[in-house]
Amino acid sequence: MLRNDFFKINSLNFNENELVSNISLNAKHAIFDGHFPENPVTPGVVQMQIVKEVLEVYFEKKLQMSTMGRCKFLNILSPLDTKNIDVKIKIRETDDELSISAAGVDNEISSFKFNATYQYR
Repeated sequence: MLRNDFFKINSLNFNENELVSNISLNAKHAIFDGHFPENPVTPGVVQMQIVKEVLEVYFEKKLQMSTMGRCKFLNILSPLDTKNIDVKIKIRETDDELSISAAGVDNEISSFKFNATYQYR
């Protein structure tokens, strides 16, 4: 939905139950025309969608969020200030679902953190 248009995956690495992906944001994307012109801010729901799409690329399966736990948007994620961001996802996988703890981190500053469970579709 957003991958290769709103954001691009630069790298994707999995080590000891943590998936780390470095992504680039497209500052010229139409989402920023309304959120907000001349001062682009990545909407929270878009940040959550990025995590879902990174997971789908890695697992090569479609996912649907089934539960949302703690969710915090800690700092503004602007493509003018942050060209690349690391999406760090700790994963616990069972037969039919993924439980995750995700964060968007740039130079040790988190823009978001949330916990969720996804079902395979």
